[in-house]
Parts: sequence; structure tokens; C-alpha cells
Amino acid sequence: MRKCIYTFLLILAACGGGGDGNNPRFPGGSPPIGGEITVRVTGRSEIEPNNSLAEADAHTMPAHGDDADYVGFSVIGAVNDTADPEDYFVFTASRAHVFTIQMCPSINDSYVPCSPFSTNDTIDTSVAYFEVQDQNGVLLLSSQADTAAGNYQDVSINAGVTYYLAVFAEDTVGATQSYYIEAVEKVPFP
Repeated sequence: MRKCIYTFLLILAACGGGGDGNNPRFPGGSPPIGGEITVRVTGRSEIEPNNSLAEADAHTMPAHGDDADYVGFSVIGAVNDTADPEDYFVFTASRAHVFTIQMCPSINDSYVPCSPFSTNDTIDTSVAYFEVQDQNGVLLLSSQADTAAGNYQDVSINAGVTYYLAVFAEDTVGATQSYYIEAVEKVPFP
């Protein structure tokens, strides 16, 4: 199995004040006018077998620091409703935060980022969907049959707790559906 490791850095300019004051780097919750917020996402292709909680593919997020105000991880993978109906990934966050999880099509197993501002490029939940489960396998979030938010959801994650992110083929008509899924700390936009 091929294993690729990528590091993506997205710099977003934000302006304005306000916020909830939870960001220690930016008192008031957001950067100063003209400041920058950095988001660092580690990503790689899935490693099989990852078809159950016991076989979950482990993912690590980058550390927070001067070059990473918000962090997350991403995976390039594929599901097929007859040959490979589910993929499991395990991760632990270093701080409690709301995470945005979105799943988009991947073309030729390549990195194709989901739009951070739009749900229009996500995979239809009638084809594939994702779930977030806690360390005991208890369901916390599912995008299955969600026609409003679809495969673009937010979930609260606690620090130091093991979580599972699972991708399921709903109805791929026996074909392989390639995907790019990311779980990233939600950036507060003023």
C-alpha cells in the first residue's frame, strides 16, 4: 500500500475585532485588523485494512504554534458499497475545540481540497457519508441522509480523548468513490 504524507498550509487573512476571547494568540478571539490566521493540516492516503474500529488508521495533527493557530488532518481514500464499504480513522485532539468535517470527491487519488467556504463541492450523502464516534464507538455525529448540511458538519471534540472518523459507502452502485475528507479546528471568522 502506498503511503503519501503531505503538509498543507493555508493562510487566511481576517479583519475585525470581537470574538469569544478563547484564542490566546489573539485576545478578543480574532487577530488584529490585517492580521493572519494560520491553519495547518497534515494529510495522507488511507492505509488498509481500516475496515473496523479495531483496524482504524491512526492520524496525527500538527502541533499548535506560531505557524499553526488551528490544526487538523485529512485523508485521501475510497469506498465501494460492495468491495470496501467502510473506512475508519482514529485521532486525538490536543485541545478542546469545534471541528469542521467535510468530505469532497478526490480525483485520481490526488489532493483536491474542499472549499472552506462552500458545501457545493461535497459528496452527496446518498453516495457516501461520514460519522464521528467516541472512544467507545458511541455515535456522536452522522451525515447520513442529511440533505441540509450534507457532508459538511461541525462537531465538538474534547482534548486528549480518542475519536473515530468513519467513511461509509451508502450507494456507490458497485463503483469506487474516491474521497478527500478533512477534520479541522473551526476558524472563527469575524
